[in-house]
Amino acid sequence: MELVNGLNVLELLSIVLLSGIKFLFAPIISIGYGYNFLQTIILTSVGGILGVFFFYFLSKWIIGKYYHYCPVVVSYFAGEEAKQKVIQSQCGKKNKKSFTKKNKIIIKARRNYGFLGIIFLTPVLLSIPIGAFLAQKYYSKNKRILVYLSLSVAIWSTCLSSMYFLF
Repeated sequence: MELVNGLNVLELLSIVLLSGIKFLFAPIISIGYGYNFLQTIILTSVGGILGVFFFYFLSKWIIGKYYHYCPVVVSYFAGEEAKQKVIQSQCGKKNKKSFTKKNKIIIKARRNYGFLGIIFLTPVLLSIPIGAFLAQKYYSKNKRILVYLSLSVAIWSTCLSSMYFLF
């Protein structure tokens, strides 16, 4: 499938989809397909920004469904009294969590860097789906969160593309 100027649709889609999920590797794939510097920046930025929007709103939906259905599921298995306890504690406390390396990075980033840390680290270290989920969960009241995440994606796209083209 060819587009104008010999651009392949499947290549474009793969770069855009990869940018929205695992942003760090998208510029390498774009360069591997033979796209130039500006095309790489545009493709990875568009894909990353689309990923931010998609996963941000998907996270909002998932969190809403979780809080809606969790008391119902608990009451079905544990009775009405347990349902009331769950509602009071917003779906209860989980058992002791096992911390992975990624969980520790996320917690450390949120504690030490907060809002700016999540925005800065989302495209490259946290990945766009996890960063969008954290932004939705902890900073959804900030009306400019999507703008900041999009700017972060565009800046990282330029930085990574520059780095990969230089080396």
